[in-house]
Amino acid sequence: MSIIGLIITLIVAALVYALCVALGLPSIVAIIAAILVLLAGVPSGGFGLGGRFGGGRSATR
Repeated sequence: MSIIGLIITLIVAALVYALCVALGLPSIVAIIAAILVLLAGVPSGGFGLGGRFGGGRSATR
């Protein structure tokens, strides 16, 4: 996992949190949304590809 991917994931999670708060959603909803973004981005280094348990793209031909 690269540091750049992790930083991108953290920035996107912060933006999701800020957007939820700006839309007037409760803070707990914003926190849960940010956590979901972190969980989706961290296993792959922040790019949303691959899986936590090695279930990445398969090259079957």
